Amino acid sequence: MSETKILSLSEIKSKSENIQQSGKTVVLCYGHFNVIHPGHIRFLEFAKSQGDELIVAIRPELNHKENSFFPQLDRAKGVANLSMVDSVYPLQESISQFIETLRPNLYVKGREFERIKAEISDEIAATENSGGKILFSSGDLTYSDLSFSNGQTKKEIFGRRAEFIATCNKLDISFRKICSTLDTFKDLRVLVVGDTIVDQFVSCDTMGVSSEAPVLAIRELGSEQFLGGAGIVAKHMRALSAQTSFISVVGKDLPGDYARKNLEDFGVESHLFTEEDRPTTFKIRYMVENQKLLRVSRLKQHQLHEETEKKVIEKLYEIIPHVNAVVISDFVYGVITPKIIETIQDVARKNNVKIFGDLQCSSQVGDVSKFKGFELLTPTEKEARIALHDHTSGLEQIATDLKKKTESRNLAITLGNRGVLVHRDDQIKGPRSEYFPALVKNPIDVAGAGDSFLAGSTLALCSDLDSYEAVALGSILAAISVGRVGNLPISVDEVSSAIDRLSSNSIPEYSL
Repeated sequence: MSETKILSLSEIKSKSENIQQSGKTVVLCYGHFNVIHPGHIRFLEFAKSQGDELIVAIRPELNHKENSFFPQLDRAKGVANLSMVDSVYPLQESISQFIETLRPNLYVKGREFERIKAEISDEIAATENSGGKILFSSGDLTYSDLSFSNGQTKKEIFGRRAEFIATCNKLDISFRKICSTLDTFKDLRVLVVGDTIVDQFVSCDTMGVSSEAPVLAIRELGSEQFLGGAGIVAKHMRALSAQTSFISVVGKDLPGDYARKNLEDFGVESHLFTEEDRPTTFKIRYMVENQKLLRVSRLKQHQLHEETEKKVIEKLYEIIPHVNAVVISDFVYGVITPKIIETIQDVARKNNVKIFGDLQCSSQVGDVSKFKGFELLTPTEKEARIALHDHTSGLEQIATDLKKKTESRNLAITLGNRGVLVHRDDQIKGPRSEYFPALVKNPIDVAGAGDSFLAGSTLALCSDLDSYEAVALGSILAAISVGRVGNLPISVDEVSSAIDRLSSNSIPEYSL
């Protein structure tokens, strides 16, 4: 069905003329569309909303340095599968010549092209000379999936798995290789630095609305605590067999005591410094079944006292020379100060130690671009846009700009239940992006997705897997994490079993 949308020049010209003669609007878009990711979907949905017929011209391969991983016809088929696209034309001539032939009413380009109009002057001139208008937009920005569902259907589970496997196959990613690499994690030593958080989940029953006021009344059934923040990143790495050290700051309180004992029992070598006027960050989530009603946080966000900062820096000098990687997990609660970042970068560089980083600012303000020269950064799309002060450019442009600004070797922009966009420098084809779809569309609890993704990706890159293989492994860990309530560490055996299920024909646990 989708292949009938792919038309020749004469067919698409005739169709366009008939549509315009009936008083309807023809909209044209143009691009590589090498890998269809959420940024493309937003862009094309916006373009379709501007008229009646959406025609997409597919750029041909121009040379071996182009970021055109797939042949033109394969890319055309991929775009033709999208419901909002009416017709697809595999471009044979220049886009300017095609515009002059098609004479669209509207030509839509990504917002980033508005800054470089001189580079597309021929396209602009061809559009205006043909009586059309050019519009710059990357679509409506949303960070959440707008679909509603109580869970994944069997078709959705297999569809997600098939898309993920197809991406891995295209990139020559071997699940067998990833599984064999898991055994090497025990030889790695890593240091995690960041904010400690203790999460409490309170299970409740609803009792209705209070008769005294329009307030929801709930009854507490029980509670359970989990270590969160940078602490769970350390536990994930230890669960994956890596020798793990952890540096953080906690308060002189019960949550701080819990964090210290929890890490000790799990085999993490922890160095937790205390400040009397800084309580351990403590978050309470009230739950009815798997639905969160409310989150209450107890925290302070001021930077460390000078004396505490000195103690942390002394410990960094002591540990970093003996590890394979340093992971900064910054929740912007004050532990990761500029001096601490500078110290980590300086000591790691002198000892040839890789640095990995994540900054989470869901309910607070942070800037991931303060991390420079890291092996891998894993911001969300929102965090990436905040760092660039750019809420209009296309997703790939955001990835390009942030990677350049941070000088990171690899950048993985996480997109929640839509997946992750990886941006890296390819030795042959130059800068390129690749999209990995998420394995779970409707997660039970997203609290630990980013932490598990960071832990798995870090250890993979330290074990000589490439960035695509590392992101594949991180994605599998994230899928396991969001399939259950609570931010729990994931073991090597769980990952191995998940990969086995991913390759099988049965519906796997965790909706993998």
